[in-house]
Amino acid sequence: MSFDVRVQLVAKTLLFLLVCASGFGQVPYVLTDATAIHRIDKHVQVFVDSANNADIDDVLSGGFQSHFRASTENLTFGYLKSTIWLKVTTRSTSSDTKWYIEIPAPFLEYVDFYQQEYNTWRHSTAGYYRAHHLREVSHTSHILPLIFGDDGTSTVYIKIDGSSPKTFPLYVIEKEYFGEKTRKEDIGYGIFFGILFVMFFYNFFIFLVLRQTNYLLYVCTIVCTFFIFVSASGYGGKFLWPESPVMNYYAGRLSLGVLTIFLSVFTIRFLEVRLYSKVMYYALLSLIPLALLAILLVATETLSSAGNNVISLSTIMFMTTGIVCRFRGNKTANYFIAAWMFYLIGGLLLTLRNSGVLDYNFWTTHFVEIGAALETVLIAFALGDRYRRLKREKEDAQALALQFQQQATLKLEASVKERTEQLYNANEELKSTLETNKRQTKIIEDKNAELDAFFYRISHDLKGPIASLLGLSELAKMEVTDEPARGYLEKQHSQVERLNNIITGLINLTQLNHADLGKQDIEFHKMIDDCIGSFHGMPNFSAITFRKMVEAGLQFQTEWTLLNAIVQNLVENAIKYSRRHSPYVEIRVKSENGHIILEVEDNGQGIAQEHQVRIFEMFFRATPNASGRGLGLYILKRSVDKLNGTIDIKSEIGAGSTFTVKLPKINRSV
Repeated sequence: MSFDVRVQLVAKTLLFLLVCASGFGQVPYVLTDATAIHRIDKHVQVFVDSANNADIDDVLSGGFQSHFRASTENLTFGYLKSTIWLKVTTRSTSSDTKWYIEIPAPFLEYVDFYQQEYNTWRHSTAGYYRAHHLREVSHTSHILPLIFGDDGTSTVYIKIDGSSPKTFPLYVIEKEYFGEKTRKEDIGYGIFFGILFVMFFYNFFIFLVLRQTNYLLYVCTIVCTFFIFVSASGYGGKFLWPESPVMNYYAGRLSLGVLTIFLSVFTIRFLEVRLYSKVMYYALLSLIPLALLAILLVATETLSSAGNNVISLSTIMFMTTGIVCRFRGNKTANYFIAAWMFYLIGGLLLTLRNSGVLDYNFWTTHFVEIGAALETVLIAFALGDRYRRLKREKEDAQALALQFQQQATLKLEASVKERTEQLYNANEELKSTLETNKRQTKIIEDKNAELDAFFYRISHDLKGPIASLLGLSELAKMEVTDEPARGYLEKQHSQVERLNNIITGLINLTQLNHADLGKQDIEFHKMIDDCIGSFHGMPNFSAITFRKMVEAGLQFQTEWTLLNAIVQNLVENAIKYSRRHSPYVEIRVKSENGHIILEVEDNGQGIAQEHQVRIFEMFFRATPNASGRGLGLYILKRSVDKLNGTIDIKSEIGAGSTFTVKLPKINRSV
């Protein structure tokens, strides 16, 4: 052996002895009870590397050992960014007992163990961002099996690096007892994740049944909650993506921003925030762009804590929103406030623990999971309570509406009876007709018929008396020669004709609901000519130029009565509101893309823009002076709907109107 080699060997031996001697300066923690969890926070030496540049060779150098200071309290470093070195010296009283060092803080990003084994230092790795195959023990915590020398002593250096909070305990646990502890923890987290799964499927099933968006939003929040906790607890890294530790970063931190978005929309809809507080409504809306910004910052690794910051702010705002809505009368907020109270307490305990204010214990570590589970269950109860409340309010409203309808029916029946008696007393000649009306009225009273059926029956019953009145009026005009009397008869005749038109409209309307119509081939030329001819007695009819353009060879089969009602009302409307000078009405029928297109164009008075959206409403008239009865266009629209068609209008005051009806060639009337 050469002289240089001997010198190097002596130097290394001296260095090793120096390090060992420096280790003797720390009193070893004696491991005796194999059934206990030994927390040794106050029995280690600590060095805080503010410069973040020390490595194991520096730490093992003799002069460097003076930087270590004995720990006198629990390891609570808060959000310290510096690298932390721990020196742990233990002694086992039994050579057959296997001991593990455990750091039960899955969120620590980089953990390096350097353990003395004979004359060398063995390096082991762990950490939130390291694959599980690199660890000596695959576990949610950071584990190192201890190696003891011949004297029963073990020396370990632990390097902890990263930006996550550095508040954690340091345990030494016997191997078998560690396995038992792990099983209990797995059962606890299994219950927690089981609650999330049950709530997911329960609410998803309710969504499929009820199709209420609130349940779908809540299912999305449960999914986000699962990813947040499965990554933060280390179970995601162990079971779901053991060789892709970067998923811990994205699954956990990105889900925080996504969760904020879903919770904001859910809270707005669930508590109906806009009805109770505009301020909180816009405050919750503002969380959505903030959450999107947080997602962007996390995804680009610009600010990894952005998701934590936005969910902390959101939790306070959700809690505040619930309180405000409850004070303003929203009873559903009771469950909401209770749910977020548990979640807020858990988050507060966790934050204070991470900051070093509170110690690391079961409540400061796991109450956030307990709060999340309670929050999930309570919100599910709140959704059920809200659904039951809405259902009960709907049933009460339906009962009240039914009561009003019954009262209206009774009043209507009483009114019909009164009118019938008045007609009976007024004209003895109508006894037979009045008897028929009484029978019809009695039938209505017994059956409490719907309003449409009543209109249909009473309208038909009134046609006879009105026709008689019209006939009597014509006879009276022929025999009466006194001019004032004739004037009165003319006015009476005009009013009876107006009443007759109204009754005719009601009959046409009720036919849409009650007639059993059959399809037949349509002859458009004949139908249009008949419709035009039926209005020859209307004012200004003779001055109107009618133009008819029907596509040659056009074949169409549909309900004749409905189509005739459409053409009849379009032509009547065009004639009724025609202009005085050079009026025209143009009717066009053509086939286009499997549909029949019927257009009626005129150059009449036109319809104001503000009235066009209402002209198809029953009894709507654009002006008090309008001559119509407000039924024609309503009947037109009902007929089009029955044929599964559409109607469009283009109109301008003084320029005229164009009505376009589009009907499918193969239609099923509704």
